[in-house]
Amino acid sequence: MEPDDAEKPGAFLSHASEDKPGFVEPLARELRARGVAAWLDKWEIRPGDSLVQRLFDEGIAMADAVVAVVSQHSVAKPWVREELDAAAVGRVNGESRLIPVRLDEVPMPAPLKHIFWITADRTPEGVVHAAQQIADILHGHDPRPAVGPLPTYARVAAVAPGLDAADTVLLTETIREALRTNDMRLLSWAAVKSRASDAGLSDQRVEESLHILAQQDHVDVALRAGSVHNYHLTRKGYRAGIATLLPKVEEHRRAVIAELTNDQPTGSTVIDDLAARTETPPLVVEQILNDLQDQGQLSYHCNLGNSSSLDWVSPTLRRLLD
Repeated sequence: MEPDDAEKPGAFLSHASEDKPGFVEPLARELRARGVAAWLDKWEIRPGDSLVQRLFDEGIAMADAVVAVVSQHSVAKPWVREELDAAAVGRVNGESRLIPVRLDEVPMPAPLKHIFWITADRTPEGVVHAAQQIADILHGHDPRPAVGPLPTYARVAAVAPGLDAADTVLLTETIREALRTNDMRLLSWAAVKSRASDAGLSDQRVEESLHILAQQDHVDVALRAGSVHNYHLTRKGYRAGIATLLPKVEEHRRAVIAELTNDQPTGSTVIDDLAARTETPPLVVEQILNDLQDQGQLSYHCNLGNSSSLDWVSPTLRRLLD
C-alpha cells in the first residue's frame, strides 16, 4: 500500500481467483484511478506473509468497504464465504460497508440478499460502471439533482389572515399593476397573471388564489364565459398588501399630511402636486386622501382625467403627525 493510500477510502476486494484477470484486477485499477485505495491480494501479499493476518487483520479489518464480487466461481468458495462472513460482521458493527457486485446473474448468498447490490457484466464497460458506482459511494457522492432555490411565492410572507404565500403574490402583483397604471380599476388581468406565473405559480394555483382574494374582498372580479373580464383592486386589498411593495408607506403618509398642513396645495391637480412634492406614487396619494376623508380630516373630489381638488382640510389634521 502506498503511503498516501491511508488518506483515501479503502476497498477490500473479495473474489474468486478465476475472476481476477478478467474482472477483479481491472476493477481494482479503475477504483484506484478514482481515488479509492483498492486492496487486491495480488498486490498486497508477499511470499512468507501470513494469509490470515494480511487478509483479515489488515485487508478486511482496515477497509472502509468490502467489495464482494459474487460470480459463478465465487458462490461456492469456502474462502470467499469466510471473507463474506467477516465483512458481514464488520457491517453489523458499523465498522465498514459491504458492497456486493453481482456477475453472471447468480443467486445471491444469504448474507447479501438484503443488501442493495451492483449488477455488472464482464466487459470493460461493465468494469467501469461498477467502479464508478463504488467510488461514488465511498466518496459520498450524492446522485440526486441539486435542489434549486425556492420559487418567489415560497419566499413571501402572508400579509393578511386567511391568505397564504401564493395568495399574497397574486395580491402583490395586482397592487403592482395598479401602481403602474395609477388606477385600481380595470386592471390588466393578463399582466397580473403573467407576473404571478413568473413567480412560480401554476395556472391552477393562480385560479385558486384569485378565488380566495375575491372571496375575502381583496379584489373585485367579473367573469365572462368562465374568463376574467373585469379585474379591480379593492381598498381592502390595497391596504393589505401595499407595504410589501412600498415598505415606507407610513413615511409617505406623514409626508403627505405635512404638505397638507404646512403648504396646502391649491388648484385642480392636488394628487399630482402632492405626489411630486413627496415623491409618492399618485395612487398612494389618492388612497391617503381617501383614508383622511373617511376619518373626517378633509374633503376632496376627483373629476375626469387627472383633475383633483381640495374642498376643505380640518385644522386638527396636524395632530396626526404627533
